[in-house]
Amino acid sequence: MSLQYSTTSFAAHKDEAPFEIEELFFSRTDERGVIAAGNEVFRRISGYSWDELVGAPHKVIRHPDMPKGVFYIFWERIKKGLATGAYVKNRAKDGRYYWVYAIVSPISGGYVSVRLKPTSKVFDSAKVAYAEFLKCEEEDGLTPEQSAVAIRAKLRDLGFPSYGAYSSYAIAQEMHARDQALSRSEDGRLQSLKNLLPTLKSLDEQQQSLFASFAKIRGIPSNMRIVASRLEPAGGPISAISQNYRLMSDEVTNHLGGFRVENGSRSLAESVMARVYQGVFMMAASRLQREVKTVASEAMTRGAEKEGFHHEVEVLTKLLDEYTLESGSVLLSVFNDVTALSRSAKDLRQLVTGLDSIRVLCRVEAGRLGTQSASLTPVIDQLDTFHVEIDKTLEHILELADKIKTLVEGAMPRSFNGSLQYHATTERPSHRT
Repeated sequence: MSLQYSTTSFAAHKDEAPFEIEELFFSRTDERGVIAAGNEVFRRISGYSWDELVGAPHKVIRHPDMPKGVFYIFWERIKKGLATGAYVKNRAKDGRYYWVYAIVSPISGGYVSVRLKPTSKVFDSAKVAYAEFLKCEEEDGLTPEQSAVAIRAKLRDLGFPSYGAYSSYAIAQEMHARDQALSRSEDGRLQSLKNLLPTLKSLDEQQQSLFASFAKIRGIPSNMRIVASRLEPAGGPISAISQNYRLMSDEVTNHLGGFRVENGSRSLAESVMARVYQGVFMMAASRLQREVKTVASEAMTRGAEKEGFHHEVEVLTKLLDEYTLESGSVLLSVFNDVTALSRSAKDLRQLVTGLDSIRVLCRVEAGRLGTQSASLTPVIDQLDTFHVEIDKTLEHILELADKIKTLVEGAMPRSFNGSLQYHATTERPSHRT
């Protein structure tokens, strides 16, 4: 189907096509993005008839003010099976515009896009950024792919490790703003998840501090041996102490592997944070999905939707079930990893206690040597500083791990509470962010 309208009339129309914050709308497309169905709110706001919409490409409502880089990221992700959210400026048939926050979810045979009216401060920032990226595309001749690279770089500068992390943050803020506008209480489980993110950031900082502290002591056993060679015959007490310290510090360093994943290239806290962002997206999306399903069911009962709409309600119901299962699964993996991290921290603290006893022996031996041990004093002082740092850092890690586990338990879907055990019973498409 080809729909053509005057671009001049579009450009001249600066008015917004209004819709209320309580209104939600959705559309379903095939794998090519061709519209197959939607609800009456979608048809009304777009200004088209169903005869014009069904069979038309979804880009029929695309507004020229949208940066192409955003759509590049969008399609890149959903073609990989990743549910994706984005702010989108659309254009109605008469040329008026309307902004939405859209969540597009892969389903069998295509995609479902659920949209709400954005009202958060994040949305205000996004509009400014979109105008900047559009200007770069037009003035600098950026391709969609180059624009996508620039968008991701901007998000990293803002502290978001990925586009998925940003979209998680955005939908959480939009749901919070929506709750406030509709005088509703914020979802307590979603609030627990959002509180996880700064806690995980603190945990990652403590882990990085731990790695840095252990890196600083790598040369201490060698320095101790050099000093020992000046103070005593080969095989003397200080030489033995340095050897024991080296062996035990090697064991402790190896144990640090429990705080890293992906062959040591990433801290466990970073890995957990990525999944928490995923969980935030899934939980916010499932809440939105539940609401749009309710709206669709009520509209169908009133006879406000066209014949055959029950199929769309079934699609929304199935998608809601999948989101709920996946969000629970993600949170369970987070809980298990943080529990393992807590165990590793406790084991590490025991090893450090053994290491500390060797430090005490070194100080005793230095006292026996008296004034001859002056060259050993800087090494012992360095060990003292190291052990104070390590004890403090490990204590913080254990406190943060306990706090994270409590927040995860508070965020778990009700069906996952209690034993915190999850057993997948059916295959389902992935909606990872």
